[in-house]
Amino acid sequence: MRVVIIEDEHYTAEYLKELIIQAAPDADIIKMLSGVGEALNYFSKQAMPDLIFCDIHLGDGSGFDIFEKLRITAPVIFVTAYDQYALQAFKANGIDYILKPFNEKSVLEAINKFRIMYASRTRHFQYDENLRSAVTREPSSLLIKFGEKIKPVKIKDIAFIRTENKWVQLVTFQNEVFNYNKTLEEMERTCGDNLYRVNRQVLLNREAIGEVQQTYSRKLLVQLKINNAPTLEINKT
Repeated sequence: MRVVIIEDEHYTAEYLKELIIQAAPDADIIKMLSGVGEALNYFSKQAMPDLIFCDIHLGDGSGFDIFEKLRITAPVIFVTAYDQYALQAFKANGIDYILKPFNEKSVLEAINKFRIMYASRTRHFQYDENLRSAVTREPSSLLIKFGEKIKPVKIKDIAFIRTENKWVQLVTFQNEVFNYNKTLEEMERTCGDNLYRVNRQVLLNREAIGEVQQTYSRKLLVQLKINNAPTLEINKT
């Protein structure tokens, strides 16, 4: 957990650092800043930490000035001697505030609140990533109209796809044959690495290859493992 402390009183900053480390042994205090100007310069150049502890009353202004002048995305725990700043603190990306004189208990409670909120944010982020992955991932099955029904056919079960009389025809390892209203180019994009193009008319599943013979005309004849399957003729490159 990467933490930045903004506090103009050296003794108070060091004491706060000790309490943070006691409350959160995994905390890494990456920077201790003493004022508004120093904080503005630092955050305009550096990556955001995981958490900021910020005193409201600083020698060169208010801690709130930092958050009004820069877009700070890290959660903030404000430190103050006055509780009338509570509402303003929460408007400035604050998740909590601790009153001076603070102690180990108040610091621990604030960090625990951060951990709970951060864990929730992480779960939402993971959910978004999973959702994004699901949207962009290659489909595992195709929905094929079969008579009056819709039948899912797993792409890994397709032995080859070929163009046949302007139709795209799917042939499975079980020798099932389905017509599909897509072009071969569209099928190539949909199936991705599951099938590869062997000539202008055919996409082939590598697992369907039974035997390959080379001819004198520098062509390959591919025998498939499926009963009654055609022999594929491929130009050798």
